[in-house]
Amino acid sequence: MGWNSANRIFDPVAKALVDTGAAADVTRKVLADLIRELRDGDWDTCDESLEDFLDQPAVIAAFHDHNIHTQDRRCCLVGGDARDALQAMRGDEFTKDEMSVALNAFAHQLAQKIRETELPQDYVDMFGNGTRWAADLIDPQKP
Repeated sequence: MGWNSANRIFDPVAKALVDTGAAADVTRKVLADLIRELRDGDWDTCDESLEDFLDQPAVIAAFHDHNIHTQDRRCCLVGGDARDALQAMRGDEFTKDEMSVALNAFAHQLAQKIRETELPQDYVDMFGNGTRWAADLIDPQKP
């Protein structure tokens, strides 16, 4: 079979997972496994399928698991990882407003990580609430 037709295998499976409301982790796992098998058969048009699902973070994550991106890396802007979005925006084609949104998302992600991290007791004694204060300074939104 020509591997351009692999899109005819992948796309209906991805659409069915999305349409039935499958959990994101299930969608990602099923599609990542399918992508691996199709790529073993030299699927060379996978980026076309990725383009069709740019509004589905779990589908995008499955492609990213195999280091597959759109040529312009727009997929990184949708995938939910602020770090990937910032890396994708290194070109000149993005406005200051788009960069600002991405930077704010990254700051929020960083602050959330700080808030979720449990410090060892000796660090708590040393820093007190310093880490929480830093998280609130970076991102004033309370958890």
